[in-house]
Amino acid sequence: MADNIANGTYIIINRVLSPQGQRLAMTFNGANQAVTGTPVGAQNNNQQWAITRFGAGVLGASTYELKPVSSQNLETGQGSGNIVTLPIGGYIFSIYKDDFGYIVQDSNRHNTWALENATAGSRVVFPGSLGDRQRWYFHNIADGVLPA
Repeated sequence: MADNIANGTYIIINRVLSPQGQRLAMTFNGANQAVTGTPVGAQNNNQQWAITRFGAGVLGASTYELKPVSSQNLETGQGSGNIVTLPIGGYIFSIYKDDFGYIVQDSNRHNTWALENATAGSRVVFPGSLGDRQRWYFHNIADGVLPA
């Protein structure tokens, strides 16, 4: 895993497994809808995100734009306590790596993305600390088969 995420198409997988042992990936659910975690499906276009890196942000982390591959006229943005997909409006986020995975935050590093619960259909939220539910793995589609 490189420290910076390269431009490309990714499946973004939470570090915590569901109670059924499933890996949960960020999933697009439509315009103005909450982004949720659902069981990973390699052919599920709604779990594929086009990521563009803009370089270092004000606080040093790299800033990125995340768009659902199946609807690139939208991008991730912040709703009322959770991540939603909104019309393109310059929403950017910091992504950086620590010893336990990648962390995604707003560009000012105030709000950290996490799964609300480690269950299928759980919203991606930005609460206080949720430990490992705030850690993500970025699988580049170009790398082929998802690792076990």
